[in-house]
Amino acid sequence: MLDRVWKTGLPLCVGILFLGASFARAADQEIRSETIRVDLRLRTGGRLSGPVLDATEHGLVVVHDGFPYVFAWGELEAGSAYGTKRALMALRRGGTDRLTAEDHFQLGLFARRHGRSDLAANSFHFASRLDADYRARVKAASAEFAQRGDTDSPADFPSGHASGATGNRSEAEDPDVPPGSDLSTSLTPVIASVPLNGRREEVRRVYDTFGTKVREVMGDDVTLIETDHFLIWTDWRQHRDRLAVWCEAMYTAVCKQFGLSPADDVFLAKCPVFCWRSKARFQRFARHFDGYDGVNAIGYTRSIAENGHVHVVLLRRGHSPADFDRFAFTLVHEGTHAFMHRLHSSTLIPHWINEGYADLVAERVLGERCPAGENASLLARQIVRYDWPLGDLLRHAGPIEVHQYPVAHSVIAFLEGKGPERFAGFVRSLKEGLEVEAALASHYGMATVDQLETQWRRAIRESDPSPKRNPPGSQGSTTAEDR
Repeated sequence: MLDRVWKTGLPLCVGILFLGASFARAADQEIRSETIRVDLRLRTGGRLSGPVLDATEHGLVVVHDGFPYVFAWGELEAGSAYGTKRALMALRRGGTDRLTAEDHFQLGLFARRHGRSDLAANSFHFASRLDADYRARVKAASAEFAQRGDTDSPADFPSGHASGATGNRSEAEDPDVPPGSDLSTSLTPVIASVPLNGRREEVRRVYDTFGTKVREVMGDDVTLIETDHFLIWTDWRQHRDRLAVWCEAMYTAVCKQFGLSPADDVFLAKCPVFCWRSKARFQRFARHFDGYDGVNAIGYTRSIAENGHVHVVLLRRGHSPADFDRFAFTLVHEGTHAFMHRLHSSTLIPHWINEGYADLVAERVLGERCPAGENASLLARQIVRYDWPLGDLLRHAGPIEVHQYPVAHSVIAFLEGKGPERFAGFVRSLKEGLEVEAALASHYGMATVDQLETQWRRAIRESDPSPKRNPPGSQGSTTAEDR
């Protein structure tokens, strides 16, 4: 049996605060870079350490084991983000004791935005002590945050947002067969052994039986939400309407990309989606129905090429608006995988194209609530600026590493930017069985993936005014302190 699990695990991605002359290069003489080393803690529980390569107000890029990783500030645990931000400010000023009242005030705002009132109070105290005029600004900022209040309600993404949105992710390794699983026999026979190429009514009956089995295994609190194109089973107690909105917004966006009408039926009889609010339930479903332990994942897409079945399984961690943003990203990302599995044929396309396009769709559907576009842009600039090799990223169809997702996103955005119709034709050729280079030649006039990489690098370089540099070393670096 030929089938696939597309997995979204612990995101290892962050953004950048520019350090200016620290990384500059003179015409004929390299200047040793000054930077800091960090031990980042991610909101999803992972960790990553290394020197900071570059940073912006969006996030930062860190070099780990010889590769650059990009992260938005919101993807970091709040204390880790605050400590890193403070250390970068101190580096720029020449020491912590040289931080200005404005620096401390901005750090306070940063801490409040990330839910750390204790750290904010500390920074606001230093700002007011250095300059008494900041007392009024601190009071006004505190009042504004108090009025806004903390809420566990997710952001509202109207279904119509996708149709007009434009765009420029998670996250764990995405193997065909997860370690320790036997996907040829593990899926419940109600799906795996039934040919699903018959009439829609027959397929729907199979899915209804599947849903009944899910409730028997997972509990009576599992509710079905049916939309035009999805069958969503969930144990969410609140905000379930958002699931329908996000799913249909994704469907509309991808239909538009490929010249289809949202009224068209890409899925056999709607796509089954399973959304869980606890890690234990997520893993229970993954093990029982897909033979997959799901330990390091927050979402995955199960597809079976032989009979065309596909379903999506997702975990929501936490209740904050940021947690819902992250869940929405995972849902749209994985839902795009499901759509692409069904588009034109069930032929599998290379992972770098599938992952890059799923991130691109998430950015377009969710807009500024999603960091994927900024992450892709930031990391692409670093790779081109420092002549980082892409290795075999564009040359193999198999799984790619987490830190390569934003790069794949950037390359796909580059291809799509040459015209949606051209990109749609490129994907159709792949789904019809053409190799990547043949499809590139047919639709882009590129004979090899080397030409694609060369043109992509040129486009990134032309959009980045910064000079070419060499990556900073760790000598003489300072350390960011996690608070």
